[in-house]
Amino acid sequence: MGNCRLLVIWVNRSAIFLLCLFWFKAASCSVTFANTYAPKPLTVYVFLNTECPISQQYVRMLSVLSRQYALSVRFVALFPSKTDTPRLIQAFGKDYGLTFPGRPDAGAKLARQLRARVTPEVVVLDTTGRIRYRGAIDDWYLALGKHRSDVTEPYLPNALNALIAGNEVTVRETEAVGCLIE
Repeated sequence: MGNCRLLVIWVNRSAIFLLCLFWFKAASCSVTFANTYAPKPLTVYVFLNTECPISQQYVRMLSVLSRQYALSVRFVALFPSKTDTPRLIQAFGKDYGLTFPGRPDAGAKLARQLRARVTPEVVVLDTTGRIRYRGAIDDWYLALGKHRSDVTEPYLPNALNALIAGNEVTVRETEAVGCLIE
């Protein structure tokens, strides 16, 4: 009987431990769990539209944020427009560098349920389904066709940082600027 080391990607801890003991006939076994499918404490629903220029302009920055917060936040792109088919969404993702999953929001059901009004708009939910932040990604856009040269208020990163640190979000809702969800 020897020792074994095992890196586990998918987790069922007791089954893996038994596998280690019986399959490897090991007296002791150290198991490292790297569960990429574990639920994340926060989910950011990003409402986008393939034809909305503001949505197009925000995708790369949203992709950077999804990588930056990958350990504790899940990003999901929802496309509530009737014209956004899975094929168009896939092409949009490729063209604009979307690095997190995107899918249609049939009948804009989630958009209505989460009270999203424009694209792009984000809604942050915790594991209980409680909305922790809703609104603009940042204050780059002042109005349709008008934007600042630099962002002065990064609303979404501020909310995520507060929540990850175990604090309350100071700005819980903002008015997003973008293309109307119909």
